[in-house]
This record gives sequence, C-alpha cells and structure tokens, in this order.
Amino acid sequence: MPEQNDNSSIDDDELTLAKLRPKEFVITGGIKPQLNIVHISPSEENEFPHEYSHQLPECLGIHNVALSPDSSCIAAVSMDGSLMLLNIEGGVRLPRVSHSHSQVSNIWSTAFGRSNDCVYAGSGSGHIYKYDTSVGKLQHNYDTHRCENVLGLAISGDQRLVGATDYAGNFTLLDGATGQILRRRNYKKPMRRLVYDPCMRHALAACDDKTIKLIDLPSGRLRESLAGHDAFVMSVAVSPDGLRFVSGASDGSIKLWDVRSTKCSLSFVCTTNSNLWDVAFNKLSNKISFVGDGKGLNIYYCLGNREMMLV
Repeated sequence: MPEQNDNSSIDDDELTLAKLRPKEFVITGGIKPQLNIVHISPSEENEFPHEYSHQLPECLGIHNVALSPDSSCIAAVSMDGSLMLLNIEGGVRLPRVSHSHSQVSNIWSTAFGRSNDCVYAGSGSGHIYKYDTSVGKLQHNYDTHRCENVLGLAISGDQRLVGATDYAGNFTLLDGATGQILRRRNYKKPMRRLVYDPCMRHALAACDDKTIKLIDLPSGRLRESLAGHDAFVMSVAVSPDGLRFVSGASDGSIKLWDVRSTKCSLSFVCTTNSNLWDVAFNKLSNKISFVGDGKGLNIYYCLGNREMMLV
C-alpha cells in the first residue's frame, strides 16, 4: 500500500470498488445467551477472521436465526421460544417480539421475505405470525390447522406464498394475502428446514426420512424425493444463483446437488462436526458454511461441482 498521504497511485475506481465490495459474515447461535458474528472477508481494520458477539437478555441460548435481505437485521429465536430482533452492529433492538399480553412465546422458526419491513415466526401451535420489524406489531396470523412445531419456514419474495413444515411431517402452502391453505401433504417424518429456490420453481425440505423433498411451486405437488444421506437431513440451502443446493445430515455428511439434474455432484463427511445442525450458502454462491456440535464453524470454497476447499 502507498503512504497514507500519497493517493496519486490509487485509482478512484479501485477505491470505489473496495468500498462496495461485500463484507461477508456468518451468524451462529448456541447454548449460550449470545449471537456470534464471524467476518470471513478480511478488511483493513480487521484481520481474518474477525469475530464479535452480541449478548442477549434473559434467554437460554439461540437455536434459529434469519438475516434480513439488506443484511442489517437479525431475527433470532431463543431456546425458550422468544423472538428478538437485533441490528448487525448495534445489537438487541427488540428483545421480545410478541402480540400476547402474557408475553409467553412458543416460537420455533423465523424467516424474512424480500422485504426488510416484516419478519415471520413459526410457532409450536401451528400458527405463523407476521410482524413489522420497526415495533414488532402483529400484521397477520396464518393458521396451518395443525398443532405442531413449525420447524421450517419459507417466504416468497413477493410474500404471496408462505410455506411451512412441521415436526409431524406436514408440508403446508398458504396464500400470503388471504391465509388460505393452498396445499397440504403429510410425509410422516419431521421436516426440519424449508427453502424456496430463487426462481420460485420449487421448494426443498430437509426430512427425517433421510431425503430432501423437491416440491413444485406454486402447485405444492411432490416432484421428487432425493435419497443419498444415511441419517436425518437437518438442513438444506439453495445457492442465490439458483444452480446448486446443499444438504447436511446429522451424521456430518454434506452433499452438493445440481438443481437441473437433481444429481449429487459432491459428497463428503466433516469429522469435526458429527452432529451437524445447519448449512448455508453465501450471497455470491461460492462458499458453503456449516455448524454443528463439534469444533468451530466450517467454511468451504466451492471450486466447481467436483471440488471443495476449506477456508
């Protein structure tokens, strides 16, 4: 780098690009009452990697998180069923989001659509609540008519399709405007995670029957049941470019799939995180992160469909 007072050799376009370059980070919860944020992109201010935590009030730990589309707000579900909203840098903004006068929550999952103005929460009674993110006011109450823990929650970008999966194996598709149930099907085993692909062609669900369910949208009909894991599939995530998706099972196995062929292109086992909990793609579709009961957070570069490199 040049001397601080000598900017003659630095192109203005390069400075602009450096400022616009996204700073990548991963958010994790756990049994401690805090959220950890790990920056995986080095900067001038911080060495790689840089980590900090947000302490959370009166909670037993965090088991589910969602990030707003503009990456400024975190929705976090605590182990005692509370939903709270945090700013990425400032920490806790709304320590408890609830419309109940008794302040007794039973939230299991949370998700954002394409809007930063509202957040969704899936409850243990089969209801899905939509709150505004400014003051936490209830905007809509969706009823799946199944008194089960909503473990998977997916919202379309235009908020017209609200999808839910629960512990009893029910997949429910609702109209986001009216709350009407458009499609329901039971797969008998718990379905722990639900995501939509960016083009809204299908939904993917992680299931305890060791498969990933590929469900057509907006019909809600099962297109394919993808086998390959030898344990409960705990999580599934689709790359933002819509070309691949990744699944993770409780035995620590990770599988990378091609969306068009629905074939597994890469499979490996993480021995340091045997009890895997979650997998995720970054927004550039070139990294995969996963976390479990083992040592630390694992991040891999996607080097094509046949090779991965540990960061």
